[in-house]
Amino acid sequence: MLPPPRRGALHTSYITLPAGSQICARTEHGLKLEFIKLCSASGSVMEDLFEGHNVGTARPLKLSEDVVSTATYGGPDKCYRYRLKRVWNPTRPLVMWLMMNPSVATEYGDDRTVAKCQRYARAWGYGGILVGNTFAYRCTDQLRLLETPDPVGPENDKALLEMAQEANKVIAAYGTPHHKALLARGPEVVHMLQKHGITVDALRLSKTGRPCHPLYLPASLLPEPLPKS
Repeated sequence: MLPPPRRGALHTSYITLPAGSQICARTEHGLKLEFIKLCSASGSVMEDLFEGHNVGTARPLKLSEDVVSTATYGGPDKCYRYRLKRVWNPTRPLVMWLMMNPSVATEYGDDRTVAKCQRYARAWGYGGILVGNTFAYRCTDQLRLLETPDPVGPENDKALLEMAQEANKVIAAYGTPHHKALLARGPEVVHMLQKHGITVDALRLSKTGRPCHPLYLPASLLPEPLPKS
């Protein structure tokens, strides 16, 4: 195990992935995490993990070894993530999760929320998940959604509808934003899906009637349909 970096030092660490690849990450001054390259086991560079877009400083988690994963991006420097798919049993149906905005999860690594969604889906007998977001802009700090001209993404509604039609079940789990300017988007997406005849569920509703974010919810919860808007 590598020792922790000294403050002011440049530290490089590697996470081994199931496909035999590695994520190379550097921590500068003990504070800033910057993802540099996705490398093959032989050391050749395959692809910039986050290209030029700064998502944030959270560290991605290793994928389960039985997962096959794909993702669809768009915009300058892949600033939008429109679709994330994880499949561990292709013979079983998919469940779609409608979150608020993408964090560091990619086809190469998980974040804590996507990992929790997979645990729910496995417990319910599904073979995989689709993850869409009311805002497709990738950032770990949701207040950055207020700083970009189009946090939704020009192809997002189309991608959300396609995923919802592909999935066996759709679960709204976008939570409550920190800023009131972001509140309306979640219900708008639910209404759009319901207009197309798609039932939208939630694990739990907040006191204000919004679908709760799944990260800290009990593992025993089961999805229940939302009322039609």
